[in-house]
Amino acid sequence: MNWLTQLFSRRRLYGDLSAEIEEHLEEKIDELIAGGMSREEAAQAARREFGNVTLLEERSREVWQWPSIESFFADIRFALRMLRKSPGFTGVAVLTLALGIGANTAIFSIVNAVLLRPLPFKDPSRLVMIWEGFPSLGFPKTGASVPDLTMYEREQKSFQSIGGFQNKDFDLSGGGEPERITGARLSASVFPMLGIQPLLGRTYTQQEDKPGTNVVVLSYGLWQQRYAGNHGIIGNTIMLDRVPYTVVAVMGKSFQFPMPGPQEHPQENNKPAEVWVPMAFTMQELQNQNGDYTYAMLARLKPGVTIQQAQAEANLLGRQIERQYPAGLLKFLNGAQVHFGVFPFQEEIVGSVQTLLLVLMAAVGMVLLIACANVATLLLSRATSRQREIAIRTALGASRIRLVRQMFTESVVLALAGGALGILIGLWGTRGLLSLVPSSVPLPHVISLGGPVLAFVAAVCCVTAVAFGVAPAFQISAISLQGSLQEGGRSGTPGRARHRLQGFFVTAEFALALVLLVGAGLLMRSFSKLLHTNPGFRPDHVLTMSVPLPDEAYSKATQIRQFYQQIAQRISNSPGVRSVGIVNDLPLKGMATVAMEIEGRQGSMPSVSLTWALGSYFTTMGIPLLKGRLFTPEDRAGSQPVVIISEDAAKKFWPGQDAIGKRVETGGTPGMATIIGIVADVDDGPVGTTPLPHVYVPYLQLPAKVLEDRTMDLARSMHVAVRTATNPDSITSAVTAQIHAVDPEIPVAHIATMDQELASSVAGPKFNTFLLGVFAAVAFFLAAIGIYGVLAYTVTQQTHEIGIRLALGAQQRDVLRLILKQGTRLALAGVGIGAVVAFFLTRLMASLLYGVSATDPVTFAGVAVVLVGVALLACYIPARRAMRVDPMVALRYE
Repeated sequence: MNWLTQLFSRRRLYGDLSAEIEEHLEEKIDELIAGGMSREEAAQAARREFGNVTLLEERSREVWQWPSIESFFADIRFALRMLRKSPGFTGVAVLTLALGIGANTAIFSIVNAVLLRPLPFKDPSRLVMIWEGFPSLGFPKTGASVPDLTMYEREQKSFQSIGGFQNKDFDLSGGGEPERITGARLSASVFPMLGIQPLLGRTYTQQEDKPGTNVVVLSYGLWQQRYAGNHGIIGNTIMLDRVPYTVVAVMGKSFQFPMPGPQEHPQENNKPAEVWVPMAFTMQELQNQNGDYTYAMLARLKPGVTIQQAQAEANLLGRQIERQYPAGLLKFLNGAQVHFGVFPFQEEIVGSVQTLLLVLMAAVGMVLLIACANVATLLLSRATSRQREIAIRTALGASRIRLVRQMFTESVVLALAGGALGILIGLWGTRGLLSLVPSSVPLPHVISLGGPVLAFVAAVCCVTAVAFGVAPAFQISAISLQGSLQEGGRSGTPGRARHRLQGFFVTAEFALALVLLVGAGLLMRSFSKLLHTNPGFRPDHVLTMSVPLPDEAYSKATQIRQFYQQIAQRISNSPGVRSVGIVNDLPLKGMATVAMEIEGRQGSMPSVSLTWALGSYFTTMGIPLLKGRLFTPEDRAGSQPVVIISEDAAKKFWPGQDAIGKRVETGGTPGMATIIGIVADVDDGPVGTTPLPHVYVPYLQLPAKVLEDRTMDLARSMHVAVRTATNPDSITSAVTAQIHAVDPEIPVAHIATMDQELASSVAGPKFNTFLLGVFAAVAFFLAAIGIYGVLAYTVTQQTHEIGIRLALGAQQRDVLRLILKQGTRLALAGVGIGAVVAFFLTRLMASLLYGVSATDPVTFAGVAVVLVGVALLACYIPARRAMRVDPMVALRYE
């Protein structure tokens, strides 16, 4: 029995089905004849095609069976053929999915490299950081002092090994131009603790970790760049700070330590070292109880010991160490207890970017959900053109499960195509994002798409296929056979159900888009406030550079003073220079904090930021004088000690009083110093951080013991600031030449304008805002396209109904109101749901905001208005088309 006879036998059940089939056959035959076939050839080809479909349906007519390999490939071939027949639909769907999958791939590759991938060390889960801190003084995490570190190491029982490290820059000279490089002092126990073997040579031993044994380990990058990868470098001597060091090892290409991230100090971002030297504590450092908390501690837990147990021991050791503090330090602490905290090493590495990455991962997840909702609405809209196909296949005996399987196969094919394109977009996106990462954000600059990322993409494709494919597949398979074949499917329950499902998807899109837009809006408002924050100085036309002095060559106080005085004088006389100032640290860099004693005041000594200034520093930086006077050349050693304080310090320590004439004592002042001036507050750390009260001391009044103290590198690591009459970059060479005229072997480092430093300070928030803004814009675009697509489809489906309304006397404004009402209802529902979700989710990004609440009502209201406005615009376009419907044409529609 041929397939037409089978169909005719079902006429009583399904109505005039044969006529429908014959109509389809004739349409197919005409199509093939137009392509160049004869009528006989076209008839045979058409019947063969319909017969193949029938045969496939007959094989799974009765019950659901697990598909065989043959039927599986048949499903794929049929899916490809159907998608190829609708290139517009297929292209839009694949591109939409590719955007969502590509965004997820790009962000997950970074998340995997930073948060999920184990650190490249031996058994990294056993590595911990130990922080010292004084929570009651506002310093929950600091480094450790040398006496505290050595005592902790000696008394602890929880760790296999423990060691310290400290960032230290070096002057590298000999064998080329002198340069300033990043280095680190490491205890000899650190290399074995990490379990890393050098590429060449061997790491230094405990016996070499003492003063006078000058050995050095080189990084791979420095070995290649400075020494051209010379394998004979082992045993050779290099000059660091003009002291000879013997090279004992070269580390591998991938070795980095300290790792990029806030290790040594929670407020600073470390740079991987280029050289490592022994910690080699001097006797002076071992006995230094002056509050120098700048040493980090790394440890490896013993087998069976948990972090909680190590923390319990740390609490006990904190009390024991505190009892050894000298009277002066106890006076400063004024009852504040020292606290030791034990934290997983990996958490400390990624802590500063973890919130950002998790927020971005949530954002791209929402973008993918919106993309899935868009494709689902496309599939539901496409169902109209497939009603007769589904009805015919049902009439041929296909079960609903069989139809769902076929429709789901098409979804899988779309998801796989979107995934393949998404990998390319993700690869490009990852490279693009990493190229934009500012130096202040501790993210790697090169990431490869490895196995975990590809596995993630495969999982995302599967989830995506289910997310956008299942509901439309069941809806399409539920098409009424009788209605589809006899009335074209213009009405009926499945149609209304399909419209409700489309409305659900659009509502979900708007809810997700609002969450993303609110997040982006909060970051934009936060960034705007950062840009409009007054940093307390004028950054324009200011050139800065670091000019540190090596310990051995400049060991006497007179040498140090004379050098900085000479370069200040020489630079001041250079063409295009207006003024010069020299300080131990610049704004935005995070000032050193010291204790300050206030004359006549009992109790604890407050912490203040301290700056040693030489020359016309306040004039150069454009820091306004509010009261009193500035430093003069007469404020030098032997004269009356003086200081200048910030406005915040004056208000905080002498509220309602005149601080001029009051006396204080702090680091570097030879006894009690008189306050002679009050200047405006300056941002000590990155823009947006709360500045501490600030004290400025004349550099020339620093006692000789401070200048010659080798544990206080700040006195010999000064920064030069130059205010120019022209472009600061144009006089860089002239300024450097003046410094080298005094000492040609001094490396000049960190050359930058203050405009560049200010831009770098806000680069992190700018990067965060840009990323979330991009994803929010994509979500916004997809949501707008989604509601437009649904309403355009609805208008098409309601053409007949609109024609009847117009024929019965309805006005165009009534049609406009009808369409706008449908779209606005969906948009408002999405906005309402999204606002509730955003109210709770945005709290997770509070740490990324400055000056803006995570539930800022202005942002919420603004985003809601914009979304509803765009929804109205998207509704208006199909509404205008509906208003122009000709009733006579509409009544003949379909």
